[in-house]
Amino acid sequence: MKFINRLGLSAFLIGAGATLGYRFGFFPYNLAFLAFIVAMLVCALVVFVGIFFLAVSIYKKKRFQSELVPLLIGCAIFPILAFSGVGADIFKAPMIHDITTDTDNPPVFIFIQPDDGYRVNSLVYPGAEVSVQQKLAYPDIQTFITSLPPRQVYQKAIFVASLLGWEIIAKDLPSFRFEAVTRTPLFGFVDDIAVRITPIGAEGSAVDVRSMSRVGISDLGTNAKRIRRFLGELEQELINLQ
Repeated sequence: MKFINRLGLSAFLIGAGATLGYRFGFFPYNLAFLAFIVAMLVCALVVFVGIFFLAVSIYKKKRFQSELVPLLIGCAIFPILAFSGVGADIFKAPMIHDITTDTDNPPVFIFIQPDDGYRVNSLVYPGAEVSVQQKLAYPDIQTFITSLPPRQVYQKAIFVASLLGWEIIAKDLPSFRFEAVTRTPLFGFVDDIAVRITPIGAEGSAVDVRSMSRVGISDLGTNAKRIRRFLGELEQELINLQ
């Protein structure tokens, strides 16, 4: 049991060290993220082992204080994941990192450039292969339609983006579009965002959002979650106008 306790504590410290090491520039992305994933898996294993020994102790009516230690250490990983912004999508997240409401004509990045900070992934939308995976994993990520005029929607979209803590990089009022960046809470990974509002009909508007990660093959559902939250907050703001 002592080995399990030490293993869990070591994994937790490695995960925390990898996170802080990357944020402060001591470790490269690949090393830090690999160490964190391994630490997370080890913590999950420690939880299962702790549950097993706890169940055995209860069955045999023995004292089980020591069995609670690996549980507490291992379970510490879950609030960390919650803080990082990773949600239930982690269990179904495909190996993609570029999510958009319009996979046929995704918003393009004009102001954010490829050399703006450390980047592995291209700003060019990957195409049909990613589009198919996204539609299977996140069928709810679609263009948001409203009967309100583009100028009003654009102003509210800027407001919501600021409310969510996005850093607005550039605004293009004539075309009703803007670009922004945001950082993930845990590692501080930088993600790029483009928002486009298109006039439809007499006064209506179509809102499209694209959110992509600069590093990593999979975003663990983070970009889809970000788009959902943005559109949900925007919809509520627009309802208040009506």
